[in-house]
Amino acid sequence: CTMIMTGATTVTAADNPAATERFEKQWYLGAGLGRSHLSPDTGGTGYNLDDRHDAGYKLFLGYDLTERFTLETYFSKLGKAELSPQGRIKYKDYGLSALYYVYKSQRPHQGWGVFGRAGLGRMDNSANVPFSTDNGNHLMLGAAIEYGFKNGFSLRADADYYDKDSRLFAINLLKRFGTGKKAVPAPVAPLDSDHDGIADNEDRCPGTATGVVVDSQGCEVDSDKDGVPDREDNCPGTAAGRQVDAQGCELLMDHDHDGVADESDRCPDTPAGVGVDAQGCELDSDGDHVVDSQDRCPDTLAGTAVDAQGCKLHETIVLKGVTFATASANLIGESRAVLDEVVETLRRNPDLRLEIAGYTDSRGSRGYNLGLSQKRAEAVRDYLISRGIAADRLQARGYGPDDPVADNGTREGRAANRRVELHIID
Repeated sequence: CTMIMTGATTVTAADNPAATERFEKQWYLGAGLGRSHLSPDTGGTGYNLDDRHDAGYKLFLGYDLTERFTLETYFSKLGKAELSPQGRIKYKDYGLSALYYVYKSQRPHQGWGVFGRAGLGRMDNSANVPFSTDNGNHLMLGAAIEYGFKNGFSLRADADYYDKDSRLFAINLLKRFGTGKKAVPAPVAPLDSDHDGIADNEDRCPGTATGVVVDSQGCEVDSDKDGVPDREDNCPGTAAGRQVDAQGCELLMDHDHDGVADESDRCPDTPAGVGVDAQGCELDSDGDHVVDSQDRCPDTLAGTAVDAQGCKLHETIVLKGVTFATASANLIGESRAVLDEVVETLRRNPDLRLEIAGYTDSRGSRGYNLGLSQKRAEAVRDYLISRGIAADRLQARGYGPDDPVADNGTREGRAANRRVELHIID
């Protein structure tokens, strides 16, 4: 029987009658000696060819890709052709060729084989007479008969044709490294310990109870993918991604711990400890759209217009903190922060309409002050509109030095008189 080495264990065909063999790729190294035939073209040169034969040798390295196909690189030194009077041309060639075995024994490279070859080569010549080369790069062809021994050595007789003027006939010895064949054990029926129809090596749930329906991985079927198998799932239609309990029923999550499940919670980030309604939003006991935790006036009568703190709006509101550059309508300082509170108040009271009234102190002409106060009132109106308040809810009017609230004879009084007020229209 044929011996095949696999690792450190020797396996034979007799050990496993059902075993098969598979080809293994392998390298080989070889060398050969032979006789060359050289025919340089001497026509019109004044030289005659005296001796066209010489001893030659070759070295080669190959790789068996399949049982029939091999790649081989080579170097051949073909000797020299003798010319008269007193001339010689030396030949050497190297290249890469592909071998195809048109006949092979049952076991590759043991016994007889016949192959042909084709490849690309490079011819290098040297001489002591003038010469020209017309076959530097060339197509090379060849054929050979080979006999392989069981120990990996082979004898080969081949003929190589290097373009049109050089040939080499050689006897070669080569050594292959590897066995060329690998034993492949016959397939064995896979083990299925829990008898669920899934082999143990593919079974992710190897202890499945007898008679249970399983999926392709050997695990109990879980139709709604909630982690609870169907036979234990009391809620088999759970939506994807929901967290469930041991019975496969959805857990009601309440991330802000306000007592309202997330799926029903319209305000899912309520601060801890704050009272909420059935929708999970903070309580607004007086219905003024200001939640109790921020409402400074928690008992406002229904329908009363309130500010951002939940307190009743006065008919006239002085916007403290709204200031302008000197002799200008450009808002400066904390003006925008104050006006943002006005925006919030208007949003909470969508039916509220305002007059924005601008005032100045008494210095300067009345005409100038009326114009400046109008521009400042319009600057406030424009800002509120830019923040999303409808233009038809806002009117801007400049009153100049009219209706002073303090004495224009003092610096403090004049500062108090330079102001912006909100007058509730409706």
